[in-house]
Amino acid sequence: MRGWCPRCDAVRQADGQADGTCPECQAPLLDMGERPVRRAAKEGEAAAGTELTSVATPPPRGRLRVALAVAAVVLVGLAFVAGRSTGGATARTATRPTSTTQTAAPAAVDRQRQLGWRGKPSGGIGVEAVSIGRLPSDTANGFVSTSDNSGMLALRVDGLEQGRRLLGITGLRLVDSGGGVFAEPESRQIAGAMAVPAEPTGQPGRYQVDLGPTPSVDTLARIELQDLLVSAAAGGRGDQLTLPTDGAWPARPPLRAVDPSNGSVSVPVTRANGSSGDLPLRVASAFVGAGRAVVVLSLDDETAGRDLGTFPVSAIMRAGDRTVCSRLTVVSQDSQVSPLLVIDCPTSPASVLTVELAAGVEVVRLGANLSA
Repeated sequence: MRGWCPRCDAVRQADGQADGTCPECQAPLLDMGERPVRRAAKEGEAAAGTELTSVATPPPRGRLRVALAVAAVVLVGLAFVAGRSTGGATARTATRPTSTTQTAAPAAVDRQRQLGWRGKPSGGIGVEAVSIGRLPSDTANGFVSTSDNSGMLALRVDGLEQGRRLLGITGLRLVDSGGGVFAEPESRQIAGAMAVPAEPTGQPGRYQVDLGPTPSVDTLARIELQDLLVSAAAGGRGDQLTLPTDGAWPARPPLRAVDPSNGSVSVPVTRANGSSGDLPLRVASAFVGAGRAVVVLSLDDETAGRDLGTFPVSAIMRAGDRTVCSRLTVVSQDSQVSPLLVIDCPTSPASVLTVELAAGVEVVRLGANLSA
């Protein structure tokens, strides 16, 4: 049967439909002779362009879905505009999370405990335990393993001359509130003695000691130590270089090369175990100009390549009684490279510069017990 569907407003072929219904919307088909004839649009109605039959009959399902989708888009747009016009309150309310899955680490993990524990000075040199803290090296889902937390002990050393610094501590022992071991920092060989290394922080007299795995900083009760290993004092007869630097100082590079009065020097080496020796050094080169002086020191040819152990070499450059700068390097079997030490100091022109040298360590006997 072939007929007109009033709902689809189209001619349909009801193939296989015994009851004569539309195959699209299942509405009864009308005989082609019964289809209503559209009247001609009068003048004024043409602008409206609306058919009564189209308004009276609902749209097909396909068109209904499209209309609903368009309406949803329009409503979402209106809601966004309304939220923007009210200061974004609607948007903030809609996006504010109701819960969080992130778990913060315990507050004690990154805590730093101020100590201020002082020891009795020895030979004008004193030490203070300033603070202790620890940093978590591994966290997972908010759970922290105590054995993975690395502790740092901050120290201050008073009374050291300019150019000298703390290198290590012997007999360092940290005790917890129960009388047991709080932490066991690793010791290394420094100038003939096993000591826990101390690293400078960049602030005068301030150092830090890596304690390794540590528990809560609140459980630390006291700190015991025996000796301080400090760099040997520079200055003295036979361990000083003289640089005649009178003449022109170029305002900009290249710098002017100068010849030292003595091109080599033998520096005494003092060790923590009481042994001693000499460190033969030579001036590889020296330059002045552009507001600075540069001296390059190397090992003597006969000494280069020998295992000299591990010890510091310090240098202080002076212009008369004025200290220009100080430098320090550590000699070890792994660092037998040339140059050994580069002394690069900013300074104004001077007629004579001197470089005072020292090698090895000096032991400061403290036997301190630091606690609150």
